[in-house]
Amino acid sequence: MRRLILLSLLLLSLPLRAQEGLRYRMQLWMRGEPQPMETRFRLQSTAGTRSHNKVQKPRMGGWRLVADRTEGTPYAQAMLLGRAERLLYLAGPAPQTRPEPISLRFGARSLPVWSLDMPKGIHASTVLVEIGPKLLALCDFSARFEEGDVARVELHLEGLDRTAGLAPAEAGTTLLSTLQAWAREAEAEAASGIRAQ
Repeated sequence: MRRLILLSLLLLSLPLRAQEGLRYRMQLWMRGEPQPMETRFRLQSTAGTRSHNKVQKPRMGGWRLVADRTEGTPYAQAMLLGRAERLLYLAGPAPQTRPEPISLRFGARSLPVWSLDMPKGIHASTVLVEIGPKLLALCDFSARFEEGDVARVELHLEGLDRTAGLAPAEAGTTLLSTLQAWAREAEAEAASGIRAQ
């Protein structure tokens, strides 16, 4: 009887857990292809790990991306989620972010908008929204590339469900390091073009 009750509680909690987090849609255009590869996924927080040390240092949690297997480009979801993970932001404000005097509506919620300074040489735009006190999340990201296999990538927040459990992630500012890496590549390409002339 006890096992039956536990199983029932587990089954009842699964739909609720599945409805937590931020819902995103990602599209990626390969150069020369007319149609994008696409996936929809949910970003959920994971708890921070605890060590066996006597003194417990505060640790940030992480995130996990859960793909909607019923939608999107078949056999491309794992690759798209790997790329999406490098384009996300779930952290507090950074020196590159600043609040804007506007808000965006998601259902009944009105979320303050933050902008993100782009490094030079990158053809991209980003919008962040404040989903909780001092907690920013990626809302929209769009980038175009003049060279390489990928021509364009877009990532959009489509909805948010039960965000009270979301917290800054340890890798929450991954987008910033990705943009810096792209800026270094663009600078190196520009320098090699100048030397070639």
